[in-house]
Amino acid sequence: MNTMNNDNRTITVGALTGRPNGPSSRVRIRQYIPRLALSGIVVQDHIPFFADSCGLPSPFKIAARIPALFRTRHVDLVWISRMLVQGHQTFERFLQRPRVMDVDDAIWLNWPFGKWAVPNAARHMDAIIAGNNYLANYFQQYCPTVYVVPTCVDISRYQIRPATANEPEKFIIGWTGLASNYRFLEPLEPVLARFLQDHPRAQIALLSNKPWQHKLPPDRVTFTSWTPLNEANALHHYSVGIMPLHDDPWSRGKCSFKMLQYMAVALPVIVSPVGMNKEVLEKGDIGFGPNTPQQWYDALDTLYRDWSLQRRLGQKGRQIVESFYSTDTGTRELARIIKMTTRK
Repeated sequence: MNTMNNDNRTITVGALTGRPNGPSSRVRIRQYIPRLALSGIVVQDHIPFFADSCGLPSPFKIAARIPALFRTRHVDLVWISRMLVQGHQTFERFLQRPRVMDVDDAIWLNWPFGKWAVPNAARHMDAIIAGNNYLANYFQQYCPTVYVVPTCVDISRYQIRPATANEPEKFIIGWTGLASNYRFLEPLEPVLARFLQDHPRAQIALLSNKPWQHKLPPDRVTFTSWTPLNEANALHHYSVGIMPLHDDPWSRGKCSFKMLQYMAVALPVIVSPVGMNKEVLEKGDIGFGPNTPQQWYDALDTLYRDWSLQRRLGQKGRQIVESFYSTDTGTRELARIIKMTTRK
């Protein structure tokens, strides 16, 4: 282990992450690895032995973690993405210290033992890095040192959508996310059906890992299969980005990454004002936070009829991402946290 005690030393971090394209590990840890290296922090990324172990029984998931645990025995800090095995406490308390847990969801709600496993694991952490204030407030019950670092966007990848001289021919309502989150779109389906019927230029575009089984007119809905390469460019075709959520404990733990992706390419947003979504909305005039089906319809209708408003809201959203939610900002804060934690 490195024992020098100044800011110029090289710090070695062992990151215990999830599968290669898992959203949490990818945007909360992996996107920072090259940037942290410039600050003298070398992050070694240790994925499970089976790269995609999510479909395996729990004993196999636990076994898949063991090789990485040995490889973190001589690092300066262990950085855990959520839990080693979701919904279970396994080897967290036996890892090399100091150890930090990074959390971007209400993981204590994970089945089957999250309610007990997460608090027990948190008590054995030297620090928690939470993606928003709701998560931070929960973990402060169990760990005395909790930091808030939002899930940030690499604005070098999320370029502003190309400007056009004339109003686009189509009004495209865009949504991106994992197929498991279609459950948030389903209550909005009647509103979308009515909106498509009343607005002939409107279409819906989905960017996900699987198509949505919906009852909307098939010729008005397009699906694009998500890849790491197209997740940013695909958003350039949208007119507005939407992020409906349920108002429940799980949704309050979400870190608004879809919303920030839309804003990063200068899209106006329509989002449920739940949890961090509400906090981001309050930073500026960037879109709408509807609570009822009629409010969702009215927000879409307002943007459909006012192209200049689309552009103004989108430009403000991009400015807010640059100021508060860029990876440059996140890297500085993570570097500070890692250096402080390794000094203790």
